[in-house]
Amino acid sequence: MSTREILTLQFGHYSNYVGAHFWNIHELSFDYTGTVKSEVNHDILYREGQTAQGQVTYTPRLLLADLIGSLKTLPASGGLLDESENVNLQWDTVERIAEPEHTKNEYLTDLDAETQEPIEEKQYNFEEEVKTWTDFLYPRLHSRTVNIVNKYHHGNENESFDISNAGRRLWKSDYGDTFSDNIRKYVEECDSMQGFHVNFDCTDGFSGLAMGCIEHLADEYTKPILSYPIIASHFPDNNPTTQEERDKSNLKDSTRLVNIALALEQLSDHATMFVPICTGEKGWRKPGNSRTFQYLDYNPELFYHSSAILAAAADTLSQKYRHKNNIFTMSDVCADMTGYGRKMAVASLGMPVAFNESGYLIDHLNNITKPIYSPITPSCKIGTDKIFQLITVRGIPESYLKAPLKEAKEQMNLPAYRCNTVQEMFELYFQANNFLSATNLTICTNPLELKTPFPRIFSDALNKYGFVKDYDRQERVESCAVIAGYHNGQFVADMLEKLHREVSRIKFSKLHKFGEEGLEAAEYKESLDRLLEFKDNYEDDFEL
Repeated sequence: MSTREILTLQFGHYSNYVGAHFWNIHELSFDYTGTVKSEVNHDILYREGQTAQGQVTYTPRLLLADLIGSLKTLPASGGLLDESENVNLQWDTVERIAEPEHTKNEYLTDLDAETQEPIEEKQYNFEEEVKTWTDFLYPRLHSRTVNIVNKYHHGNENESFDISNAGRRLWKSDYGDTFSDNIRKYVEECDSMQGFHVNFDCTDGFSGLAMGCIEHLADEYTKPILSYPIIASHFPDNNPTTQEERDKSNLKDSTRLVNIALALEQLSDHATMFVPICTGEKGWRKPGNSRTFQYLDYNPELFYHSSAILAAAADTLSQKYRHKNNIFTMSDVCADMTGYGRKMAVASLGMPVAFNESGYLIDHLNNITKPIYSPITPSCKIGTDKIFQLITVRGIPESYLKAPLKEAKEQMNLPAYRCNTVQEMFELYFQANNFLSATNLTICTNPLELKTPFPRIFSDALNKYGFVKDYDRQERVESCAVIAGYHNGQFVADMLEKLHREVSRIKFSKLHKFGEEGLEAAEYKESLDRLLEFKDNYEDDFEL
């Protein structure tokens, strides 16, 4: 079986929060007993290697970027070995960044100690203790994975890395040379590479750094680039109380908005497909109200919470081209979703897909009056007609499909009762609800496993499998069914129109820091014009 490797690149603090949950979900699903059948090929995202001491390693095929001060207890070498052993590493030269000593929280301490008490049975205070993404990171990382930007310090307001052009300039420095060299080393290890995942904070300097990298990938490699420009769920300045704070917040909003607009315009040129994601409803100027998911209770001000939701979506969406029995590749996904020059798609998530534990999928789909998923792309209302969509459903057992014939009663009057698989039933559901649309469906047997340190944000009304309990009892949710999708259609034009309208209201003369970083007024105007031209790709009618 061909490996079909993917190299993942993460740029920015919030993207690394999403990444930490994403890699936790993967590594905590590994089975070392040989008793659980895995549906996915883990070698697609992971690499097997060997240390200088001959120890076999299995680490994410990953490069990430963050600012100095963001790692806390994680060493810049990735934490795979003790620091005393890292001196003899033969892999790469790792720049050592001196950081203040930090104390590991209880969870990380238990990981190091390999405590006899099962971690799943312990209660950790992650909501209070998580200050950065390394505070709940389970995997150990390859020595070349972590690439710290040492010119800017995390949390330093006086020298913030908040302008995309500053990231562009950083990519053209030695930092970009080192990063691109690490990309080359990973690519050379691959046998039949699928392409690149590029996830980045699109509201600050990491936007420009990521775009410099994406342009490099497009120039140097003939592989698909699937990118997630990510917007955090909350910013510290979102709740100003004084006029001075409001003025500062408005300026920061404008800065973030310009960074987003510049990033999306450039992605339309260089990415194969890109999907903005955010748990906020608005996203463009402020994250806005948080997206609601029935049976989820999360705090959007906690990166630890909101990033877990986006990570669950990314993990589910990628099942299609990581599945052992699926012939689809990332290239196929991008080709299916980006016809007519529509490189930007939107994402959706339904988590959990919850109905009564004694109920059936046929009744759930027949009685539901709301969409079975929520958009996780900002300022977006997903259309129902004339759309392309790739949907992945995971974790619904065939035994939940419909009642046995002798118990079916009213179910037998439904056309869906003729369906004999989860796949057939969802295909019928989308045929009935989407006019002149093309839906490609992937069904995965395994649910999303919700092992520590995934946040405990699920309703007490759910049983351990994520279905609604028939009677009240104490149970912790250990897994759940999930539906996630990519969608594309004319409705994307409305999103781009909102973005263009918002960013056009900002006077370039007020964007002093962008000018200082080399952005000319004419160049800025041309970028906005190209963004508007890109929107036109979604305006014309098309027939499937």
